[in-house]
Amino acid sequence: MLVLITAMFLFRSNKKTYTVEDFEDNKEILDKYRKKCENGEIDGDSLNCQNSHKAMIGLSRPTNTGKWTD
Repeated sequence: MLVLITAMFLFRSNKKTYTVEDFEDNKEILDKYRKKCENGEIDGDSLNCQNSHKAMIGLSRPTNTGKWTD
């Protein structure tokens, strides 16, 4: 039973974890993950949701020069 639980965890967590900097550098990935986090497709407590949220906050600060533009 423990082997099954461990295997499920490993396969489930096999997705890439993006850093705040990854999200700040790539608006498409940021937008994609923000949508998934907001609609519940990804657990809001996941590291990707936390990092994408931090990136959004960082990019919205008036003193930030921004890494991408619309």
